[in-house]
Amino acid sequence: MDRDIGIIGAIALGVGTMIAAGIFVLSGLAVSNVGAMAIVAFIIAAVVASFTAFAYAEFASIYPESGGGYAYVANTFDSNLTYIVGWSMILGYPASAAFYLTSFSDWFDRFIVPLFSSGLEEVLPFWISGLVVLGLLVGLNLKGTEESGQFQIVVTTLKVVLIIVFIYGGLQAFDAATIQQSVTDNFTKYRQIGLTSALVFITFFGFEAIATNAEEIEDPGRTVPRAIFISMGFVTIVYALVVLVVTLAINNPDYLDFLIRAVGNVSDIAGADAFIAENGELAMGYAASFYLGNIGFYVIIVGALFSMLSAANATVLAGSRVKLAMSRREHLPERFEQLHSSFNTPYWSVLLTGGLTIFFIFFFTVMPRVVFDTTTIHTGVIALHMGIEAIAHFADFMLLTGLIVVNFAVVRSRQKYPDLDRGFEVPAVPVVPVVAVLANLVLLVNVEPGSFLFGLVAEVVGVVLWFTLIGTTSEAAIERETPTVIQQTGAEDREYQILVPIANPEHVDQLMRTARDIAAERDGEILVLSVVELPEQTPLSAGEPEARERREIIERAMAGSGEDIEVPVHGIVRIGHHVSDAIVNTATQHDSDTVLMGWHGGPSRRRDVVVGTTVDTVVQEAECDVLVERIGSQGDPDSILLPTAGGPHAEYAAEVARAIARTTGASVTVQRIVTPETEDRERERARASLDETIDVLDDVASDTQIVESVDVASAIVEASADHDLTIIGATREGVLQQLVFGNIPEQVGREAAGTVIMAKRDLGITSRLRRLFTRS
Repeated sequence: MDRDIGIIGAIALGVGTMIAAGIFVLSGLAVSNVGAMAIVAFIIAAVVASFTAFAYAEFASIYPESGGGYAYVANTFDSNLTYIVGWSMILGYPASAAFYLTSFSDWFDRFIVPLFSSGLEEVLPFWISGLVVLGLLVGLNLKGTEESGQFQIVVTTLKVVLIIVFIYGGLQAFDAATIQQSVTDNFTKYRQIGLTSALVFITFFGFEAIATNAEEIEDPGRTVPRAIFISMGFVTIVYALVVLVVTLAINNPDYLDFLIRAVGNVSDIAGADAFIAENGELAMGYAASFYLGNIGFYVIIVGALFSMLSAANATVLAGSRVKLAMSRREHLPERFEQLHSSFNTPYWSVLLTGGLTIFFIFFFTVMPRVVFDTTTIHTGVIALHMGIEAIAHFADFMLLTGLIVVNFAVVRSRQKYPDLDRGFEVPAVPVVPVVAVLANLVLLVNVEPGSFLFGLVAEVVGVVLWFTLIGTTSEAAIERETPTVIQQTGAEDREYQILVPIANPEHVDQLMRTARDIAAERDGEILVLSVVELPEQTPLSAGEPEARERREIIERAMAGSGEDIEVPVHGIVRIGHHVSDAIVNTATQHDSDTVLMGWHGGPSRRRDVVVGTTVDTVVQEAECDVLVERIGSQGDPDSILLPTAGGPHAEYAAEVARAIARTTGASVTVQRIVTPETEDRERERARASLDETIDVLDDVASDTQIVESVDVASAIVEASADHDLTIIGATREGVLQQLVFGNIPEQVGREAAGTVIMAKRDLGITSRLRRLFTRS
């Protein structure tokens, strides 16, 4: 895509999104909630947003690409967690657009339609104008960013001028005593101030709209940070002045008299107060009429409508670019990264953004009125407040969810890439990002309960879609990423398959011996894999000559696998930029039940790697059982040590020990470590655990032992000297632990004598959730 947006256009994107429905609708709502303390609520929201804006400024200077917060998280965390951030964003942006367009419809229906014909507003659905405008904006964004950017600059300039006129007119009636009294009356409404800050936060999210379009901004590393802070500083001042003027109006007795004359169903001062409380979103419009007369009133109305237009345009543009970025990372279907042949825009992403916007307009504003004839739905447990405020709160929930992860990403990026050239740096890391996370959490818990519930449901829907549709990888996508060059098939296919990736020809015999033993017990087959790994910048086709040379490894494995027992063996050679991706893709494509990998056993030189970069990734990503064999002594084992502490991984280790022992005739010693202080009840449980393991071993020659030691790993390592093979299951660690098998198995794997096999069972949905969050 072309870089058509300069510094003025970038600032216009930010200001256009921030000075929008928020200033015309939310300023009145905020003042009706907490009076002049709305200024404080806006400042709180601005400060919270500025902390996160630091993160966006830093990331934009590093990754000048479309996608904003989603792209930043995806470039930092090598995890499917990035999908959740993207999902939050692709719902948050259309919800924001729905808020702006619903506000447009409300004002247009209230103030413009009556000018054409009295009573017409009662005939036409109020939302018609918003849908017409959405259609025009979608068309504009399909046409191209240059046209969209020029439109943004013109509209933003017009509305800023009109708002300055409104502020000037209102400040002519400035009364310090009125403001002071309003502050006094509302100073202790802490909960309401918090709710109001959460409500108006959406108005400051324009900085994300700037960063999301970085790929189309000139010199983004320099332009984006400048545009973010210039637009935020300007908008904060403007909002404070507008709130000041609206506060002066609603506390002015003459304004209340004006409402009695202007609003048909208001007949007294009490009615005027009630009207403001219930229709705060219209307060600024009537204030404009009060201060500036009919001409000034309609000037402000037109300015408000233009503001809502520009904000909706910016969010449609930003929302479509997040979908584009997600599609590039295969978190959305491929079609959403397709560019129009004539306009060079991601037209499917633009259309999806428009469709989601329509859904939110109807769900939050049309459906409640049509089905329930009210915007408040009583469920018996919680009252669901629908309407304009609900859309704003829902959008805030979705966007804040993403912002929290973006701030974590700053800290992780500094740890993971300490030498990366950063054109702009967040000060005082990790303090500023942590403060931003806490501040965002405070706003998040202050989201209106009904919208909070809808937000949680939306996130659950996103996770379900990931597991059922989006997260599943197609065979065509696998072949594009890691193409199969050579495929040799054995005599038959069997239901159970063990995948054996081989990098070192010297490990072929030992790995194939282990694979044969396991496959034989389950009447299964072996799939041998060799991967040609190429640098990122090298086309995959360049690996074909080397791939043909790998045929020898495959043939050697196939020839030497069935010395005593006939086990079918297949072999393939793949090309890829990452060996781990090729292994995981092969396991997925061929529906492998187990992956058996070799390991040299040495410690990693990187702090963020436990066993090895390839092994770590496969253990965490593969949707099947995983065995990692530390290459040790050659030949069949006579004696196997099986440490156990119970649980699914230990049971799987016992099944592997049984398979190997049945084929080789080895005996198995089942060991349980207890501390000297272990109570009798726990010792009884340990004995019961040993008995359960013996049951799994079935007819294999075995014995048990309970060993006292204060250091579990050291005791196992010491005992391993008396055995040829040690097999140990993974321990059950916390979801966010930076561990692959667990502390004890990993220490045993490095230090035990002889050969060691570490076993990890795939636990279905539990394992998938773990994979969603752990890899970084």
